[in-house]
Amino acid sequence: MLNHSFNMTKINIVLSLAIVVLSFYTIIWHHQNYLLEEKSKVIKNQNQRIMAMRKQLLIEHSEKISGAEIKQKALNALQMKPVDPKKVRTVLL
Repeated sequence: MLNHSFNMTKINIVLSLAIVVLSFYTIIWHHQNYLLEEKSKVIKNQNQRIMAMRKQLLIEHSEKISGAEIKQKALNALQMKPVDPKKVRTVLL
């Protein structure tokens, strides 16, 4: 009877230690998930900032390219005369 009681105590001690170890692993796992979520938020914000800058650069680029459209409007709507390359003088400084 004493041997049976001693074996049950050993089993209970082993089980309680296993529960404590698994509890620590659970806490560590949750903390790692928290850190990963924080990194994910930071990277997401950086990605949004990069995408906004990219859009702004594309808009600026398209505005520079659309100078030909402005020239065409000036020629048509305002009835301006096109520049003759033969009459253009270069100025050297």
